[in-house]
Amino acid sequence: MGLLTRSLLAVSLLVSSTLSLPYLPEYEAYNLNQNKTATQPIDYWGEWPDHEFHPSPENWRMPFYTLFLDRFVNGDPSNDNSNGTAFEVDILSNQMRAGGDIRGLMDSLDYLQSIGIRVLYIAGSPFQNAPWAADAFSPLDLTLLDQHFGTIAVWREAIDEIHRRGMYVILENTMSTMGDLLGFEGYLNTTTPFSFTEHKAIWKSSRQYWDFHIGDDIIADCEYPRFWDEHGKKVGENVTSLMKTCRSSDFDQVRATTVRCGSGYGS
Repeated sequence: MGLLTRSLLAVSLLVSSTLSLPYLPEYEAYNLNQNKTATQPIDYWGEWPDHEFHPSPENWRMPFYTLFLDRFVNGDPSNDNSNGTAFEVDILSNQMRAGGDIRGLMDSLDYLQSIGIRVLYIAGSPFQNAPWAADAFSPLDLTLLDQHFGTIAVWREAIDEIHRRGMYVILENTMSTMGDLLGFEGYLNTTTPFSFTEHKAIWKSSRQYWDFHIGDDIIADCEYPRFWDEHGKKVGENVTSLMKTCRSSDFDQVRATTVRCGSGYGS
């Protein structure tokens, strides 16, 4: 059992009393939250000492290069199995990781610069994902960097070097996609049908996000987001008038329902 797995099991007992991941010294190299006493996301903070922020260009019309770190270059094999499981790296599989990381990207900067690339767009979330999640689009914790990619120090080193070369970097912040921790009651392992009265969201196991909870109180007067049909046209009142209630929750179940059921009314 890996260090991350053991520590998360140890702190899982605190879920009912705290909403944020406890500060664990063993994850200091990956934890973006540097407030050791924080129990709420609003109290999170972090800083990059002695760092001068690099200004964005006035015009982004320049050659971009989009990449998935895991599928690029493996510059540090020591982090390939950082979770200590049997379901992490297999270079012959398209369902597991290949081992690419931020150090591998640094090792490739000479080549990328030589072909005229000015902006590196790193696709997927940099946050902790499932051990086998190569695309990084399913973060399990939004305070920890994925240990397969590198430490905070390595990320900073890479960003500094990219900027030193007159290049830019964009990190994709995929807050709209999450790990497989939530489901709709009665439909945990099957397609969720569309409902105008909203499904009840529940945690699928004891593993939960630390920084928000799910509310179940039904609200009669709701303000819904805008909905669009498959043709890009705004959905009219003939549909929205059928929506009567919603739930009080940090997790937007209205949007999740429309996305998961494939109804065409994505927000």
